[in-house]
Amino acid sequence: MRRMKWLALRLALVAASVVVGLLLAEAGLRLAGVGYPLPYAPDPYCGTRHEPRFRGHWTAEGRAAIAINGAGFRDRPRTKTPPPGTLRVAVLGDSYIEAFQVPLQQTFCAQLERELEGLDFTPHDIEVLSFGVSGFGAGQELLLLRHYVWDYQPDVVILAFYPGNDLADSSAELASYKVKPFFRLQDGELTLDDSFRRHPDYRKAQSPWTQFKVRLINRSRVLQLAAQARNIMRSPRTADEASPAKGPSIDEMCFVEPRQPSWIEAWEISERLLAKMHEECDDHDAEFLLATLSVPEQVDPDPAVRRSLERRLGVDDLFYCERRLEALGERLGFPVLNLAEPMQGYAEEHGVYLHGFSNTPPGQGHWNAAGHRLAARLAAPEVARLLSDVDQINPKRQRGQ
Repeated sequence: MRRMKWLALRLALVAASVVVGLLLAEAGLRLAGVGYPLPYAPDPYCGTRHEPRFRGHWTAEGRAAIAINGAGFRDRPRTKTPPPGTLRVAVLGDSYIEAFQVPLQQTFCAQLERELEGLDFTPHDIEVLSFGVSGFGAGQELLLLRHYVWDYQPDVVILAFYPGNDLADSSAELASYKVKPFFRLQDGELTLDDSFRRHPDYRKAQSPWTQFKVRLINRSRVLQLAAQARNIMRSPRTADEASPAKGPSIDEMCFVEPRQPSWIEAWEISERLLAKMHEECDDHDAEFLLATLSVPEQVDPDPAVRRSLERRLGVDDLFYCERRLEALGERLGFPVLNLAEPMQGYAEEHGVYLHGFSNTPPGQGHWNAAGHRLAARLAAPEVARLLSDVDQINPKRQRGQ
């Protein structure tokens, strides 16, 4: 009996030590601001979107508090009906527009709104609404536009196209993540494939058990750290993906003219999706702007880094995607704003990195605060021109009249 009591006491002490250790670890991670939350939830149209009213802290790259509004977007609360006398800009894109890496007030959308407010071109108030979701390609962004964005009655729609992965993300063959909707080419026409709804992973994500686990992880920094470590261990190694022997990596395919059938088709699907988005904007009396974002290598402040990549790929510059999309806009009659070239000039002149953070290598990953600020400053004149067109050409869309 005495031995049993001693064993029980030891087990209790061990359990108490584990609990105290976990509590101390949780407190330490919170004080350090370390967090790897899971802010996404299943969506029947787009496959996934942000969890409405989610709160958390992001430290995987950069550092920022995350607050998702009630509609499921990283933005301040917005009414579906614009306030009287207000013109609206809707920005669709992937993780660059979602921008978990920086505080909300430093994102492209927030800074574009401030830039437009500082320009004297219209008597109306301006709102710039952010509809960015990580991993989205043009197909999901078209569905987002149809099922969610039009409810907010935007006057201008900006599609922020990231050359580094948007081409692959719109291709069912090339996309790294398959549990989402895709548009396919059948008999020369785009057709929606929403079979993801029957995928076991999508159904699993909807299960009460999975949703309980996600809520539990989001309430514990220790569990978030463990989940992040597991994801890193499970992720494929791609360090040797890009080499002269293997040719361009997936993220570098935007720099070269496509030769493989899968990439030729990815380009055709992407261009058709952009054309469809332009058509739908016309149908809703909204102006459409395609903005091409910068890939880190394009805007490295060291010209030698860019020259080395150009030599390896056998290209004269790193703007094949931009030139092709500009030609598409000229053919179809919509403006294309190339942000990477002026951002390259700025980075080289000032010797600054527009991508990268203190907890990541410089010049890699997403835009930092300087990148968002410069992109917003460059975009503001073109967006102001389009908003002026709304005032002059389509007075019915002037709010409060």
